[in-house]
Amino acid sequence: MVLPVGTENFTIEFDYRERYDNFYFNLYDADDNPLITGEKLVYGVPLWNINDANLPSVTIIPLDETGVENTVSIDNFQISVFLYFEDLDPGIEDPDSDDIDENDTDNSDLLDDDNGSSLIEDEPSDDDNEYALPSDWGDEQ
Repeated sequence: MVLPVGTENFTIEFDYRERYDNFYFNLYDADDNPLITGEKLVYGVPLWNINDANLPSVTIIPLDETGVENTVSIDNFQISVFLYFEDLDPGIEDPDSDDIDENDTDNSDLLDDDNGSSLIEDEPSDDDNEYALPSDWGDEQ
């Protein structure tokens, strides 16, 4: 089966192992060179979760849009569980987009919880935790 991604074509094939009721995924480039072989299809887990310039840039996830299934098996693959391209609105993925709320003025904190407080404290003494280190901890006196 040919998988067109952008201007490139990849070949995909599936192997089924009856003993464990599992499907495995193989991916080949346009010249039939193997890129991924024997990757198990796991429900809800993206395929090839690695960074490699030779792999397609899209994320593909085995899912059931109805939410009924939670595994990939011979009974549901390509019946109710399909491979889906993760196709988020590009504005969601683009940090320079104009779709910013009032809590997103400083994007330097990647763990921003959008309520104005950071999950990472620069000063332990700013924490209300009674076990936090005092601000002068480590100062020589």
